[in-house]
Amino acid sequence: MLKQLGNFSDAEIHLLDNHLYTRHLDKNEILDESGSISTSLFYIVKGSFYQYYRNEYVEEEIITDLHVEGEWAINLQSLVMQQPAKATLKAFEKSEVRELKLQDLHELIAVSQRFLQFNKLLNAPNLKMDFYNENMSPAEKYNHLLQTKPQLIQTFPLSMIASYLKIRPETLSRVRANIAF
Repeated sequence: MLKQLGNFSDAEIHLLDNHLYTRHLDKNEILDESGSISTSLFYIVKGSFYQYYRNEYVEEEIITDLHVEGEWAINLQSLVMQQPAKATLKAFEKSEVRELKLQDLHELIAVSQRFLQFNKLLNAPNLKMDFYNENMSPAEKYNHLLQTKPQLIQTFPLSMIASYLKIRPETLSRVRANIAF
């Protein structure tokens, strides 16, 4: 859980464990809802989640992020700005998370400055959207996803993958047809 953030002592790991809450969610259960202010970070122990906002004009969910086991899921803008969330974080399947409340994270940082390494979680997601939206063709987006997070393609339906990559499902089908496996 902490390997992606840095090195922590056994005492710090134990301290963190005392501040984590285990939550079990059923499929389609909401973990963090749009309109509410996010107060937690979630480590996915089991299952998967998707983050989306509702496009009222075409009445569809626009996927902004996909999360699988071993990752942290955060409603970033709401958590950092302490403003109502624009996106909802929802369980794609029966799942288990470990929840770290923002207040508890502040307490941990007061005890050990190493917990400031959680800032890495708050900075990384910002890069994904700009990267996928501006710099890559549909084929490049899909190939990048294949190379960096193939578990997403194994977990989520192609319609969700297409929305996540900001391309139409038909375009994703054409891209997949042109890939030599």
